Amino acid sequence: MIRRFFGLLVLVTVLISAAHGQDNKPYGYFLKDSVKIGESVVYSLSYKDRKNRKVIFPDSLFDFSPFELLGKDYFDTESDSINSIDSAVYRLATFEIDTVQRLSLPVFLDTGSDSLELFSDIDSIILNQVVTIMPDSVSMAETSAYQPTSLQFNYPYWVVGLVTLGFITLVVLIVWGKELKKRIKLYRLKKQLAKFKLEFDQEIEHLNADTSKMKIESVLKFWKSYMEKLEKIPYTKLTTKELVSIQENGSLEETLKSIDKNIYSPVEVTALQNDFEFLKDYSEDRYNHVTEGIKNA
Repeated sequence: MIRRFFGLLVLVTVLISAAHGQDNKPYGYFLKDSVKIGESVVYSLSYKDRKNRKVIFPDSLFDFSPFELLGKDYFDTESDSINSIDSAVYRLATFEIDTVQRLSLPVFLDTGSDSLELFSDIDSIILNQVVTIMPDSVSMAETSAYQPTSLQFNYPYWVVGLVTLGFITLVVLIVWGKELKKRIKLYRLKKQLAKFKLEFDQEIEHLNADTSKMKIESVLKFWKSYMEKLEKIPYTKLTTKELVSIQENGSLEETLKSIDKNIYSPVEVTALQNDFEFLKDYSEDRYNHVTEGIKNA
């Protein structure tokens, strides 16, 4: 449809060119008298020359100032026994603000050893200005209402941050990893000791109100559970005899036997407070032994 329209346009152009007797000069003109800024306008260009002579029309590399090229269409050469007619149409747009804008396009004839540049007559077009009078000031509408905007996640910065953090973490682990592990372990053991002493003191106080054999056994089990975590020895599964053979501590042996006596003997409960206080002190002593080993590792 478009090419048929431009084909008819070419035919009209040829007739006009022949009527003006312009056989030695290209004929170019705008299809409209006026145009708006940025609006597409068609410029027709044709040239009549003797048959079989090579003619080159402007392409996208040509400077169409003050216009910019939007598109172009070339048409097949029309020939008779003597002459040939070449034609093209260009879709142009202007962004200049001059009231009248002019354009002249050339064709290039290949003469064998050189090329001959022939320009069409200048054709003009009027710029249809939408705004004719500029006001001295512009009234702007104000609003102080908050307008929410969507936030975009900055993925490149996030990736760079993660890579940097990972690199710093790796360096820290390589250089100070062993020392950090020691400090973390010592910190946890210190917190566990403080918690044990507080809760164990409460258990001992409860013995004043309840000296049943079940309660005594429960407090002893509480102490063994802490010692098992501290020294990685299965205190809760070992008998007094087995514990004493491992620890080789006479005072511990006497204390545990005294507590066992209160649990399993039918005689009256005695010296429980002192026995459990000794166990608490013994736990702190073993804590110091364990932490000293970690520091010197």
